Amino acid sequence: MDVKDWFPEFQISAETDTDLQNYFFKLPQIQQIVDSKSWLVLGRKGMGKTAIYEYLKQSSHAKINDYNTICINFSDYPWPAHKLYKETLSGELSAYQKSWRYLFFVKALSRLIKIKTENNENLSKELIWAQTYIEKIYGNPNPSLTEVIFSKIGRLSSIGGPGIEVEDFSLDIGEVSLEEIAEDKQLQSKLRTNAFTLLGFFETIFKDNCGEHKILIALDQLDENWLVGEIEEYSKVLINLINVCRNISIDNLLSKNLKVVPFLRTDIYQSLKFNDKNKLLQDSAITISWDSDSLDEMYFERIKKYAVNNITIDNQIKSGNLFEFKFARQGTPPFKYITRRSFFRPRDVIVYFNKIRECHKPNTTGLYSSSELYEADREASISVYNELVDEWSNQFQEIENLLTVLQTIQVETFNYDDFSEKCDKEFSNISEGKKREYLAFLFENSIIGQKKQGRWEYLSSTPNLKLNIEKDFRTHHALKYRLHLVESRSTQNS
Repeated sequence: MDVKDWFPEFQISAETDTDLQNYFFKLPQIQQIVDSKSWLVLGRKGMGKTAIYEYLKQSSHAKINDYNTICINFSDYPWPAHKLYKETLSGELSAYQKSWRYLFFVKALSRLIKIKTENNENLSKELIWAQTYIEKIYGNPNPSLTEVIFSKIGRLSSIGGPGIEVEDFSLDIGEVSLEEIAEDKQLQSKLRTNAFTLLGFFETIFKDNCGEHKILIALDQLDENWLVGEIEEYSKVLINLINVCRNISIDNLLSKNLKVVPFLRTDIYQSLKFNDKNKLLQDSAITISWDSDSLDEMYFERIKKYAVNNITIDNQIKSGNLFEFKFARQGTPPFKYITRRSFFRPRDVIVYFNKIRECHKPNTTGLYSSSELYEADREASISVYNELVDEWSNQFQEIENLLTVLQTIQVETFNYDDFSEKCDKEFSNISEGKKREYLAFLFENSIIGQKKQGRWEYLSSTPNLKLNIEKDFRTHHALKYRLHLVESRSTQNS
């Protein structure tokens, strides 16, 4: 059989890949999330954060240390609404942290009630009170993000605590809109007062009634809709989110039953400014990283899943089973040839194989040929370029200008003077400090690398690589064809 007849093209988005459970996760990070005290997941775009999030979402609690998961996607979250919870007198710190805790305990308590109901456990009077409030105020026993934010809570004159009958408000009292809250200071005050009063009740009820039940709240795509002009405000929101997650993790009355795990891009975490950031990184963060071997294992799981009975699979060569040859140029196995043209991200590898599949023509072996591997290099290069622009267009708008600088240098290998000269032409009145800042950005994101022990390396493959401005740089081979680069001046001249 031809390889295209049994091995499919794959979706690069974790949300649309329905088979993640089957072939993606032998990652140690999964066990770290559910077994260790670590609670913050960091990784560059395309490294698999959303894939891990989807795995947690799909897994039974028996597979993930008995955690019942609540997975919240912030891709369409109304971020301006978060600002409406700020308390002028108490300051931003208190209001932002309370607003996060309010969201978490509404979700955690609604899940706890659901778990106990499904297990035929008796609900205490306090839980019955909370259940009634949740269903009446939010209109849903398991309210969504927007239902929590834009609920009827702002319409209530007061909140009666447990033991007090829930106010019987009429059906014509509807939810409030963002516009209404933004324009009405009295409504803002009532919303905050009622929400934070409920927070106090809900948190106490959760602690007193959770028993042995464990809940994990996973937060994904927190950076999805960041706008350049709002980055400072979003940073405050995220810093306080991190502080809330840390406080929950060190609360002896909470941490054994509740864990909140935000998934963040590494660069965004590094841009945040707060005390003990590096200490937290060491103590509580799980950084997703891959090498050629772990990527090979990941992709080989896909091959094993789809291989039909009459296909012979050699467990020693793993993803090499798809190729009719054992070594590409310079004696490199085909899978390593691919990873050297990637940023060691699953997404890059999946795209490259999809491009090989597009190039493939049926042949006598039924496998991919070396010419198809090389041909796909060009199309994969365009994809990597587009991914970089997509990754950085919000947080670092100069990304396309810097890629243009590398393109106008025209050769893969260059020195600082080459870079400086092209920067002067691409940017008006650029300072020496800004040039070095841009160079460091390219280096830190593996867009350029330097030699180590006679071999070109990048931070994606060699995390301890240090920038030396006196030495030559090399643009990553993944970008060579899209930027129309040649190897050296001598090649260019000939």
